[in-house]
Parts: sequence; C-alpha cells; structure tokens
Amino acid sequence: MTSKQAIVTELGGDDILAPDRIAKSLVANDQVKYYFALLQAARDHADHPNVAHADLKAERLACRLGDEWLDDVVPATRKDRAGCYRIPHGPEILRRIRERIGGMLDCLANEQRSSFESRLGKLELPSPEHGSIPGALIAAITSGNRRDGDSLHIVVMDAHRAINRLQTEIAVETIAGAQVHGLSERSRARVEAFMRGLNRTAILKFDHPGLGTTATEHDGLLLIQNDIGTTDAHVLVVRVEDLAVTITYTDIHRPRLKFFKSLFEKFDVTWAGTEERHSDSLATGQYMLATGRYTAEKEDDLRAFLAHLGSRIVFLIDWNRMRKRLRLFISKDEAIAVLKWAADHDYGHRALLEIGGERVLADAVEYAAGAQLRYGQRLDELISEERAATFLKDALQLASIGLQQRRSRRNIQDEIKARLRSSFENERLRIFDIAADHAAIGHDLAAALVEALVRTGNAQGRAWISKLATRGVGWEKDADQLLNEARDDIKRFARPRSLLEFLEFSDDAVDELEEAAALVDLAQLTSPPPPAISRLRHLAELALQSAQELIKCVECASTITRSDIRDDLDEFMTALEKLMAIEHDADDALRAFRRWLLEEPCDQRQIMVLRELSQAFETATDAYTHAGQALRAYLMEEVIA
Repeated sequence: MTSKQAIVTELGGDDILAPDRIAKSLVANDQVKYYFALLQAARDHADHPNVAHADLKAERLACRLGDEWLDDVVPATRKDRAGCYRIPHGPEILRRIRERIGGMLDCLANEQRSSFESRLGKLELPSPEHGSIPGALIAAITSGNRRDGDSLHIVVMDAHRAINRLQTEIAVETIAGAQVHGLSERSRARVEAFMRGLNRTAILKFDHPGLGTTATEHDGLLLIQNDIGTTDAHVLVVRVEDLAVTITYTDIHRPRLKFFKSLFEKFDVTWAGTEERHSDSLATGQYMLATGRYTAEKEDDLRAFLAHLGSRIVFLIDWNRMRKRLRLFISKDEAIAVLKWAADHDYGHRALLEIGGERVLADAVEYAAGAQLRYGQRLDELISEERAATFLKDALQLASIGLQQRRSRRNIQDEIKARLRSSFENERLRIFDIAADHAAIGHDLAAALVEALVRTGNAQGRAWISKLATRGVGWEKDADQLLNEARDDIKRFARPRSLLEFLEFSDDAVDELEEAAALVDLAQLTSPPPPAISRLRHLAELALQSAQELIKCVECASTITRSDIRDDLDEFMTALEKLMAIEHDADDALRAFRRWLLEEPCDQRQIMVLRELSQAFETATDAYTHAGQALRAYLMEEVIA
C-alpha cells in the first residue's frame, strides 16, 4: 500500500491494518481533515456568495461526526470589511482541530509524539473573538505547501505518515487475499463477501499489478481499502457501519469517475456531488473525490452489494488508456458505452491491451477494409457506428476469453481480424437491407390500394380511403428517407451507378403509388361506375404483383455470393422475367381501360381522374421493371463478373 500513501493521507481513510490505538488515531485524522476542508469551504463561500457552495455532509457522516450544525457553517459564513471571516462556531471548530491533532499523536512513541508537540507549540491557534477568523490564519492552518513554512496541515500529514510507518510493523491476518486486523465475525463475513466479488473478476487484470485490499474494524466501523492500480491518486475506501456502506473514491480522470458511478445502476446508491481537490503531496496535484452511500434492508443485501462493489474494481484499471485507444475507431461517447458493456458482461478491457490494444484493432481494420481504407479514416466512417461498436465489443470479448483459455495471442488476433472482415461483409450487404425496407413500403402501399378499390362505393369505405391518402404521404416520405440513406451508402462505398439506378426506379414506383392513393380519394367525388372500379382493381393487383416480385429480386441479390450463386441467380432471373411479364400485362390492361373510357358514357370528370389513376398504376409497374433490370446490371458487373 506504500504507493498509495499520499492519497490515503489526503483522504484520512487508511484506518486499515491498524490495531485499536492506531485506528482511533486515524479516526481523529479523518475528522481533522474534515475541519480543514470546512474552514476552506467557509472562506470560499464568503468570498463568492453567489457561487454554489461545497456540501460536506457526506464527508462529515463518513468520518463519524454527528453534529448536524456543522452542515450550516459554510452557508452562514460572512466576510467583514477587515478581511476576516465570521464563521459560526469558529472557536469550537479551532478547539476541535487542536483536540483531534492530539488524538492522532496518541498512538506514537514518546519521542515521535514530543517532536510533533514541539512543532505544534510554535503554531498557536489564537481564540477568535465572536467567531471572526482572519483569512491569513485560515490559509496558514490549511496550507500544505512546505515552501510557505510549517502549518497545522503539514503537521497532520507528517503525523499521518508516521502512523502509516507504524502500521507496516503490525502483523495481520489474511482473509481471501485481504490483509485484515481486529475484525468481528460480522465484519469478517462482510470482507469475505467483498473479496468474493473481487476475486471473481480479478483474473481480468491479467499481468497488471493492483487490487491489494486491507481492512480493519474500530468501534463497530469496518473499513476496507483497495489500491485499484498504480496511480497515486486512485484509491477506494469503503466504510461499513450497521447496514450502511459509504464509498469514498478518488480519481484524476473525471470520465472514469463518472463511469465508476454508472457501475451501480441496479443498486440504490446516493452520490454526493463530485468535488475537485488539490494536494501538494501528490504528483498530479489535482484529483477528484466522490462519495456514495448505500443502505441495505438486510444483511444479505449488504453482502451482495459489497460483492458487486469488489467485482467492479478491476474494470477501472487502465480504463482511461483503453478509452483513448477506442476513440481512434469510434466516438467518445460510444467508446465509453463499449467499455460499460464490457464491464457489465465481465469481459473487461485489459485483455485487449495485453495482446496489443489499438495496434491489433488497426491491423484488423486494414485487413478487412483493404482499398476502402483512407488515411485518418475512423472505423465508424467505414461501417456504421452500430457495427463498429459491435465489432469492438466482439474484440474485447474474444481477447478476454482467449487469454483466460491461454490461447496464443496470434490466434486471438487472427480471430479478431476475421470477425471484422465479417462485419465489413455485413456492411457491404446493408444496402440490400435498405432496399428491402424500401420495397416493403411499395408493397404495403400497393396492397392498400387494392383494398381501397374493394372498399370504393360505400360510406365506410370513403373514410378509409381518405385516410389512405394521408398514409400514402407518410409512406412516400419514409421511402425518400431510405433513398437518401442508400445514396449515402453508395457514395461511401463507391458502389456502381447501376445500384443507385435500381433504388431510384424503385422510389419512382413508390411515388406513383402515392399519387394513386391521392387519385383514388379524388375518384370518390366522381362516383365511378363498378366496371371502372373492377378494371382499376386489376391494374392495382398488377402493381402489387410487381412489388412482390421486386422483393424477391432484392432477397436473391442479397444472398448471391461469388462462391454460391447458381440457385439464387436462377431465382432472381425468374422473378425478373415475371416483372417484365407483369409490365406487359399492365400495358395491355391500360390500353383496354382507355378504350373502355371512350366507349362508355362517362362524364368528363370521371374520365380525367380515372385516366390519371390508371396511368399511375401502369407507370408503377414500368418503374418496378426498370428497377429489376438495373439490379440485374449491378449483379452482373459487380458480383458475377
């Protein structure tokens, strides 16, 4: 735990590995650090009263101070004209600081204690009159900068280090890998629960150091500390009292701290606001602190929470490093989502870093993309964001399982390459998913038009047909959106012009069918005779048959590959021949309908609307045939050739 000593000193939370007297001294250290923070927060609020002030309630409760009036000190502090700060209970706070420092020294040997007491004698705390404390005194009390001379804060830090050195001389017991001292049976069971979770996922750190755990108990308070990794300012301190758990977590990376909080979604954890802290004793200088509290209803729930907490720690090791690597391939937010998925599924990210990290991913992209890859291009620009994220999840999973099974790194890397190649193949075929969705819109619209003509002539049918005209507009907009997506896809993959022509012809058919829906609604105003409706229904049925055959063409085209094309190609050609035959039938039906309009006694309004309606159906069948022919041209030049 020596690598974490500085941040532990800052937190006042290493009550761990200590016998009773040391534990008491460290509780006192906890509290004096709180009072230092209280003085600083009170001063800062008085200097900037319009800025939201720090809420130290969670820290107060964590260090076992029950005085609720302390929560009112910060908002009630005011600055006077002399530059002093009128702090409620100021004399009492200063008295407690002195008292708690004395409590810290109780566990030290006489010689050490005398040395600290001598330093304290030179740092007298004047008794403020009516709670007014000079700003210079607050700065002198709380300063951790040794260049400014000695201070109470520096004395406290040095005393804490002396206590830490004393800890190393104390023999401890081991429970499931945790170094412990003085635990009751209840606390032993709780530590065992924590370590059960930790040990379940600890393998996922692989060769990385970290996860050292220590625990002690004092006056019913169980304290657990985990060193996480190797970063000085990265520490987890857990306090358990009765059925309540208080988590104190420090980190230098705000995104990772937010990620850590997200790992407890299934538990009712209340988090205090994240605070930014400064420490001269840390190499980083700045760090952030978050405090969470969970209260269980029963002991089993408490142990389940501790097990979950222990199992999540491994996913923090090298987290920021992996996040930066993933951002080379996907967006910032998506990278965090991928890491969250890997943690939730107990795969983690350390395995992928072990086998090469971003180099392995880059090699896979180069292998799969080939000539598609341009310098600086991100993976989610080559394939969709969803497919890119899915591949990265697969890579994390393959690496984790592979290393746990002791498979060779080369084999794991090859499997990752193959998986991405498959993703590229799926993305290549995504255009046919778009085409299928577009063709389905045309089919649904044609089927609705057939039904509309069946309903023509009755009162209930009129309302249904009027709604169809509105629905048709919505369908046509959806088709246009799909066409735009297809255009983007075709441009991104530099696909042949014939594929774009196929989709544009298919969209022309939908446009004609949408126009037909509007004309059927208008036709109701002219009360067309039943024979006209019957002939129009025949044309509508031909348009529906065309839409059905185009769907078959799309399905066959999506499955045709260089290695196995015969059956699918035969089926495609059969569907295309049917399309062409239907178009000829539609031409004949249109000519026959036009003759009928001239031979029958129809008024001018009927002739105008019915002629346009029949033409829309026939034009739709033409467009579907042209779409099928364009798709055939694509297959011949791109797939079969």
